[in-house]
Amino acid sequence: MNRLLASVAAVTALAVTPAAVALDRVTPNYSVSVSAAPSASTTQPESSAPDNSSGGSTPTPGMWGGSGQSQASDGGTSGTQVASAPGVVMIDTVVSGGEGAGTGIVLRSNGIILTNYHVVEGSTQIRVVDSNNESHTATVIGYDSEHDIAVLKLTDGANLTTAKLDTAQAIVGDKVTAIGQGGGKGVLYTTSGTITAVDQQITAGASGTASTDTETLEGLVETDAQIISGYSGGPLFDSDGEVIGVNTAASSRAPITGYAIPIADAASIADQIQSGKESGTVRVGPRAAIGVQISSGTVQYGSGTSGATIMDVVEGGAAERAGITAGSTITSIAGNSISSVTDLTDTLERHNPGDAVSISWTDASGEAHTATITLGTATTN
Repeated sequence: MNRLLASVAAVTALAVTPAAVALDRVTPNYSVSVSAAPSASTTQPESSAPDNSSGGSTPTPGMWGGSGQSQASDGGTSGTQVASAPGVVMIDTVVSGGEGAGTGIVLRSNGIILTNYHVVEGSTQIRVVDSNNESHTATVIGYDSEHDIAVLKLTDGANLTTAKLDTAQAIVGDKVTAIGQGGGKGVLYTTSGTITAVDQQITAGASGTASTDTETLEGLVETDAQIISGYSGGPLFDSDGEVIGVNTAASSRAPITGYAIPIADAASIADQIQSGKESGTVRVGPRAAIGVQISSGTVQYGSGTSGATIMDVVEGGAAERAGITAGSTITSIAGNSISSVTDLTDTLERHNPGDAVSISWTDASGEAHTATITLGTATTN
């Protein structure tokens, strides 16, 4: 995905995804500005250590025998190909309009996988390939879309080698190694560099559409390791072979600058998801849906009405039952004003399937309507 910015190198999420719009979810192209967060940093919560009952070894940067460099289309190289990496998995997804690819980290030997939410967002099927090259189906057990974290469960996971986590504060100048499914090619690559900054903030805004939606990630670790598309959700290792971050974004042209979510933050969210407790932006279980396909743009009618514009409705879904049609614009849900796709998805994130909510919309002719609907279960992650 190309992300263009006038004064800085573009930054892109690292999952390999098609330009597709999922039901009740939009995966736009983003242009990203980068700035340092305030110097005062918050204390990172402790996280329970991953289960190492499989008895497998923890990967260290020197373990991976490479087979040469592969050139990537986004200004860097995929990295040095490796046969496998204990505690690291490849993730392939089926989404509306195509397929996606990313990487994951094994937290527990029974098949609990940590990754970025954007790797699995909008997917209808998830396949995970472990370090033994065995394929598994997976489900999303919970996620935090605001912090771009998701936890997966393999349907038949057992005796997987887990990754070892280092939740200490990353230090500028430390050597790091990233591993991921570079370019979504179905193989793992490794690339090394140093930590160039900590506590960084990136703000992502949709490009190539009329949308003004933005998404911000804070407290990130910055590295000059040549991480590219497909590394999303994979580990950033320190020199001891312990995971210090989850790769999540990088510049789309050379010189590559990469960003990772500190593992302390990611593991804390993962622990909460595994406990089954929802709070704030952490969601457990399937998403609520109204049964529409939405445009990433914001449409304004002559009356000045703006909101989330509907491209299509799902047969038998809540929207269709309420009489909402393609071309309509949703303006309010559950008393919350909707002026963008982000407003719509954020509102739905606060509800569960089965909730009864009010919804207001303006149809294609400009006529306003209001109804009460019962939210359904999303068919996509």
